[in-house]
Amino acid sequence: MIIFSGYGIIFVLLNYLGGLFLFSKLSPYFFKTEKQQYMVLLLFHIAITFINFLLSKYLNRKELKHTVYELRLEYFVLFVGIIFLILIIMMCKGVLY
Repeated sequence: MIIFSGYGIIFVLLNYLGGLFLFSKLSPYFFKTEKQQYMVLLLFHIAITFINFLLSKYLNRKELKHTVYELRLEYFVLFVGIIFLILIIMMCKGVLY
């Protein structure tokens, strides 16, 4: 069970998952090779993590209202983004399928 306060985690998850869904539908049409798709996935992940960081920073601008496991939402977004970044890099290198 995820312990969180505020509605910010819901916005961040919808933003990330909605972006991934849109990316997965459009990438085969624009990027033909697998290497191109991995590079765009890597860049997209970095961009969407940055956007989510700014969104969570904006939501906590006046006072601390949005937390996950007693951790500020923006730091949780960065932590999960770095974990996913490592997984995406491993996927690009062929270590993880």
